[in-house]
Amino acid sequence: MAIKAVSKERIDKALLEFDSKCRSRREWQDWENNQAHRYAVHSGGVLYPAKKIVSLATGIAVGEFSGGHPTNSYLKKRGFNIVELPRTESELAVQFTSGCVYDRKTEINGPFGGSLQSGIAASSTYPAIFLFTGDSGEQYGYADHWEEGAFFYTGEGQRGPMTLTRGNRAIAEHAEAGRALYLFKSLGKGNGYAYVGEFSCADMFTRTQPDVEGRERPALVFRLVPVSMPSRIIEAEVEDETDLPGSLAAARLAALRACKPGIDEVGQSAPRKLYHRSQKVAHYVLMRAQGACESCEKPAPFMKKDGTPYLELHHVNRLSDGGLDHPRYVGAVCPSCHREIHSGVRGALVNALLKQRLEAIEG
Repeated sequence: MAIKAVSKERIDKALLEFDSKCRSRREWQDWENNQAHRYAVHSGGVLYPAKKIVSLATGIAVGEFSGGHPTNSYLKKRGFNIVELPRTESELAVQFTSGCVYDRKTEINGPFGGSLQSGIAASSTYPAIFLFTGDSGEQYGYADHWEEGAFFYTGEGQRGPMTLTRGNRAIAEHAEAGRALYLFKSLGKGNGYAYVGEFSCADMFTRTQPDVEGRERPALVFRLVPVSMPSRIIEAEVEDETDLPGSLAAARLAALRACKPGIDEVGQSAPRKLYHRSQKVAHYVLMRAQGACESCEKPAPFMKKDGTPYLELHHVNRLSDGGLDHPRYVGAVCPSCHREIHSGVRGALVNALLKQRLEAIEG
């Protein structure tokens, strides 16, 4: 969405409004250190959150327009000084809000890496792969759509047969590499990218469709499932139980095989397939833990009704804990450690130590 034009005086009033109505609120306490804010208006020796000020001045919700360059340019043209808040690489975390609009250069690939032009942009420094979709892709032979709870995402390659290389390979192997898939939808040139959500790749297949020159060619299509999809919905679709091995060695092999999505094996729904495969990973990880938290190493706090120790699964490379992942990046932890990782002051340190322990176990 284009930002509605307002005068410098209206933005000055927005600064005063923030001071009188927002600054004292809990949600804005210490906002300068919140990773969601990268730029600030510097006025009168005081810092103000750039997007919030524009939102107050225009009446447009912060989630409906891009931050970064578009917002900064808007404010600079009206005579305001914009500064970048200090951040160290270790402080950055890949975190987006569903439905909110982001600027690709300054809020996605700029801070986290990855190509600024490709539809599939894998970061070389963070466990993240950024996927971009949009209506304009159809002119290049791409046709993405939703179907039966999955998003059908066309791979990269404008001419000739698509191959399982570069970005396409990154999607196929994202679980093995411990990388999360973050999907964005283009809102048109200059209007930013709306965050759709985090996904897991259930499988992929080939289909015949035209390339950029209109020639028919085999194209790769990935079936992506939102990690936010409630497990109860997927479980309700499952009529038969997943075959889970009884030995630790067999369970590990089954889990590792589950992380490799097959090609042209799309006989069942993507959510159901992903559920079965995720169950194999979970089964092995819980067996591996042998009833003790893999973080604090203390016994599970209690036994479940089926007689097994109660532990929770945590993905060390992601903020979310849903979707398919590799045993190297999934730990079985007690509820206390799990809550501390997500909400505690020492959360990042606890997570880093768990990550090291899992790497030592799985190699």
